[in-house]
Amino acid sequence: MRKPLPFTLLILLGLAVDLVSKWLAFRALDPTEEYPVIPGVLVLEHAENHGAAFSMLSGHSVLLIAITSVAIAGIIWLYASTYKKAHPLAVAAMGLLLIGAIGNLVDRILFGYVRDFIDFVPPIPIIGRWAVFNVADIAITVGVILYALVECFLAPKEEKALAQ
Repeated sequence: MRKPLPFTLLILLGLAVDLVSKWLAFRALDPTEEYPVIPGVLVLEHAENHGAAFSMLSGHSVLLIAITSVAIAGIIWLYASTYKKAHPLAVAAMGLLLIGAIGNLVDRILFGYVRDFIDFVPPIPIIGRWAVFNVADIAITVGVILYALVECFLAPKEEKALAQ
């Protein structure tokens, strides 16, 4: 049987990594300069996102805080109702989603914007240059992909096995 404590510790560790990385980046990076890590690929920069992904809903902090809070409550409810029987990768995905949602929510509440600092700079076909992001955004992206993979490829097999 899985226990909630390791899940909670994973979330706390992930939140610490996210919040400390944002604090370090905003303490060290000059808002007017870019710092190449891998020239032509990866740059660190000081960026304030006043919206959601790609600055959508910019200027609607209260709405974004409400949406994020509901999402966090939903993920916690999903975890609490399924963690004993859920695929371990689904549980990991829920943890990553919570890390990302809570990390960015803390920023919105404390600063009125999300602190971003990682810039993937090569132009992507059709999209162009990617948005500036942070560790919380990485956790959300990986969590969504992981959860989708579990639901598409692993969960149906488990349900069939249980039915037999």
